[in-house]
Amino acid sequence: MDRIIHPVGTAGRRLVALAALAFSLALAAGLATAPPARAAQAPDRSEGTISPAIGERLLELLELEAGGAWSEVEAGYTRLINERALSPYERAILLRQRGRALYELDRLDAAIRDWRAVIELAVLPEEDANALRINTGQLLMAAEDYRGGINLIEAAIDRGVPLSVDLAMRLAQAHGRLDDHSGGLPYARTAFTMAEADGGATREHFSLLLYYYQQLERTPEQLGLMEQMVTRWPTVKANWTSYAALLAQVGRETDAFEVNRIMYLNGMLNSSQELVRLAQYYSYYDYPYGGAVMLERELNAGRVDAETENLQLLANLWRHAREWERALPVLERVATTSGAGPDYEAYGEALYQAGSFQEADAVFVQALNRGGLSRPGDIWTYIGNARMELDQLNGAERAFLRALDWEYSRAGAQGWLEFISSKRRILSAAEELERLTGIETCELAIARARQTVVRSEDEFDSTGQRLIEQPAECAQWFDVYGNRLPDPERT
Repeated sequence: MDRIIHPVGTAGRRLVALAALAFSLALAAGLATAPPARAAQAPDRSEGTISPAIGERLLELLELEAGGAWSEVEAGYTRLINERALSPYERAILLRQRGRALYELDRLDAAIRDWRAVIELAVLPEEDANALRINTGQLLMAAEDYRGGINLIEAAIDRGVPLSVDLAMRLAQAHGRLDDHSGGLPYARTAFTMAEADGGATREHFSLLLYYYQQLERTPEQLGLMEQMVTRWPTVKANWTSYAALLAQVGRETDAFEVNRIMYLNGMLNSSQELVRLAQYYSYYDYPYGGAVMLERELNAGRVDAETENLQLLANLWRHAREWERALPVLERVATTSGAGPDYEAYGEALYQAGSFQEADAVFVQALNRGGLSRPGDIWTYIGNARMELDQLNGAERAFLRALDWEYSRAGAQGWLEFISSKRRILSAAEELERLTGIETCELAIARARQTVVRSEDEFDSTGQRLIEQPAECAQWFDVYGNRLPDPERT
């Protein structure tokens, strides 16, 4: 409490006591700062005292303060400061009170100047000066003079003010505004630790500390803090999303995938974009079947937009899962909707894998006609394979010959062409063997027929030559008399 001396009579003692009480209350209320005031020639009075005349005027102004007449109060303090010879202590008291009036008038810059001047006079008790440093520092921060605010509050802490959760938060936030993350991290940690010990940190404490860990790229600490946040607030979707992103960032992709699955099972993924991203996670982690089932369910429910890209994703998931039959209707819809060559290529591949070789051939040809393919040589190889499955050697050969035009498909196509040539030789040899075997069989049948006894004149023709009974297939090599016909290829 400010000490006042030289009371004059009973009225003087009453005035001094009220003034001292008012000063203490005003300081306890705590508001802001002030810069240096004009130097005044002060009378030679003891430090920490004010004169009765000043005290009487102060009481009048304090009564005006109680009535909220702040403009009149400010003008009164200004006259006292400018018109009187004041001791440093008196000047400090008056500046402090005028600063209060200026604050109430929302003239914050002027209030800060007055309170800074009080601090620089260095005549108030340390406890009072520290309270003024704290309040002025907060006002400087509100005015975006973060460094000035930090310096004043840290000066008060250096002079014995205990670091509270609120002050630590303010200092951390101010350092953050200055991008001084190394300087602000200790305050953010202190605020968090103290809040945890005093009933539990709030989201504000978590968020501030998380911000510093992010800015300083302290990923392990950031991850640990996020784990606490999803445990403490399990229904807050943003926490889970950040947690999954952090897990992926530190190389724990599988855990990130599981977190996304948990979010889905708990109904936290609502938008089409989120659900599509989860389906992509399934594909990335080599579980395309689960992703396809999930995505198909959400498409049917209308929660995922039935856009071409999403349908392509579903078709690709079914393809990667080798569920060709389930992929076919989706691929057909995509291809016929987009009309793009690559979509027809994917549809043709599914038809081929499903064993529909004739349809696959036709769709692959459409893909080539529509263009836009990254590897057309591969499509010609596919067409050749489909025709091989259909035993269309000539058509397959034409397709493989087209595939020779690209280097990447040349070796495979050449291998197939050699296979076709080899197969033709084998088939030709088989046909010749079959022909020779057939001829030999017919010769034996004719020889047996010649040895039989004639039973009827019907066995002779009109010229009297014997007609030899033989199997019908022998007619290609022997005439009706059992004589060998010339080979067509030798004529």
